[in-house]
Amino acid sequence: MNLVWWELKKLLRRRMTKVLLAAGLVLAVVPPLSLGFANLGFGVEVTSPTWEARARSVQATRDAGAWHGPLTAEALAAAQADCRATLAAGEAAHAPETFVQGDMLYFAATVFTDAGLITWENWPARMTALDGDTLGSLYQQWDALTARRIEAAPAAWQGTLQAMKDRVTVPFTYDWVDGHIDEIAQLSDILFLLGLLVCAAVAPLFCAEVQTRVYTVSHCARHGRARLAAAKLGAAMLFACGAFLGLSGVFVGIQVLMFGARGLSASIQIAEYSCLLPVTLGQAEGLLVLGGLVSCLAAVALTAALSARFESTFPVLLCLFGALVFLRAVVLSGVLGPALAPLVQTLPFLTLFTELTGNVMMELPGERAMPVFLYRMAVQPVYLLVFLPLAWRWYVGRQVG
Repeated sequence: MNLVWWELKKLLRRRMTKVLLAAGLVLAVVPPLSLGFANLGFGVEVTSPTWEARARSVQATRDAGAWHGPLTAEALAAAQADCRATLAAGEAAHAPETFVQGDMLYFAATVFTDAGLITWENWPARMTALDGDTLGSLYQQWDALTARRIEAAPAAWQGTLQAMKDRVTVPFTYDWVDGHIDEIAQLSDILFLLGLLVCAAVAPLFCAEVQTRVYTVSHCARHGRARLAAAKLGAAMLFACGAFLGLSGVFVGIQVLMFGARGLSASIQIAEYSCLLPVTLGQAEGLLVLGGLVSCLAAVALTAALSARFESTFPVLLCLFGALVFLRAVVLSGVLGPALAPLVQTLPFLTLFTELTGNVMMELPGERAMPVFLYRMAVQPVYLLVFLPLAWRWYVGRQVG
């Protein structure tokens, strides 16, 4: 274990590691902080980023506390009455005094529009004009819409989607979550960039020993091959876990600082009503971070194998760019056929928030399916089982010459 800590400290002392961690800290701080000053539906008269936009976010977060909880017919009726009075007074639908109530009606309007009960044009007036029975039919309309979506899905998906739908709790738990939604939406890309920085820091793990010819000495030492290689791999995994979770934690911490923690207990359906995951918004974000960590460890295992194979850092970084950046872009573009999906969907850092809310599935043998992000989390540990032993073998087997 002492050898692992020694290798970890050696990794952390590298100048490039410090530079990459500093870059990761900037990525974890600036985007979530800037969104705290963005215009999140406050009207064109509120520019962003400004303190005015920030003040409106603070007010919306505070006012939503009075409306936090089950989005029942009674809550919708109360919000409708407040918004009706606002519109009658000649104020805009996004007036600060009833902004949260308008957001509640906005959510219901998306369901009623897709159900054909209203048209989207001038939705505030149409929603405030609805009778109580129609307004109270929100969950009946949601149930009918999701049932039609499930019927339209591929046959292999339908059983899984129905099982997920049956576990969704209604009425949904409401809170003003626009800020959290925007934060989580960009988190997928941030996790991808953080993973790349971690891999770049690990890239010299073995090849630096070869490039500097240090391995010609260490390979001749008593524990300079097998135990040293295992210690290096252990240090790389510890570094990846610590750096990735630490920087992700900074991002989430600033997100909570900007928009509070209460909104994370809202149902994910408030972000996208068609989502069938039976989780809260905070749990969905936790799944993204966990999936990102699994992807990061898989990518680091691949990096370690490449580092053990090559004699300098540049070809390692070049191969990583091809595997983690170029192939990722190709897969996300959708140009590859479904026949390759079981293989290409195992690539690290593919999971996006829209895949969670969009009920994207991976078809399995036997006319079955599972959410694609769970498929990746289940399969990507194979990277560790394959590439870590391969890295160990390649480095230990390298001939001194």
